[in-house]
Amino acid sequence: MQAFFAALLLFRILVLMRYILLILTTVFYCSSANAQQAFSEGIIQYDVAIDPPANQEGVVQYKGSYTIIVKGSMVKETLLLDNGYESSLLFNYREKKVYSLKKAGAKHTAIELGWEQIEKRRTKYYGFTLHPLADKKEIAGLQANHASIMYKNGTTADVYYTAQWTPGYIVFDNYPGIGYLLLSFNNKHDDGLTIYFTAKKVAALPVDNADVTIPAHYKIISNKEYEQMKSK
Repeated sequence: MQAFFAALLLFRILVLMRYILLILTTVFYCSSANAQQAFSEGIIQYDVAIDPPANQEGVVQYKGSYTIIVKGSMVKETLLLDNGYESSLLFNYREKKVYSLKKAGAKHTAIELGWEQIEKRRTKYYGFTLHPLADKKEIAGLQANHASIMYKNGTTADVYYTAQWTPGYIVFDNYPGIGYLLLSFNNKHDDGLTIYFTAKKVAALPVDNADVTIPAHYKIISNKEYEQMKSK
């Protein structure tokens, strides 16, 4: 009889252990499914509105789109305004190189900019504090969480972000180091110009290498050549 009860107790312990293991496995997979992922490949498109500096009277607000294409450490950002203005920056974060892609009629150039200058521009925005707010809304089909950003100098900014993605190699100039993919935000420049961004498409999908590389017909101008041209 004693052996029977011992066997029964062992059976119950084994059943309990299997039950606990099942719960832990379920929790692990649920956590993995809901965990943040880096936005490492895909396209993000924002509607943009640009308010000119207050001292430029008579200048209307410009509107257009801002598209970010990501493939690993390669990031291409393109501003296209309704008036036809277009400007692209191509970042290679692994090699720390950035090119400004320019079109002027039949002339196409890729100008290498100074990486240190890009980093220096972002320096004053580091060290901000993110304060989550209670309200949420849907932007580009994603749940957008509201937050207030406070910079070290006391200025603030409002943002909406998705907790589903981290930016990966994407760097938001006025929010460097933020751990979330921004869906709605604004960039204020020292001259008073303000650009408002609102996401309308966030698509994690395969991207062709050609979409994040300098086209073969572009003339590449090195940063050294560019600096020499500016000094003349």
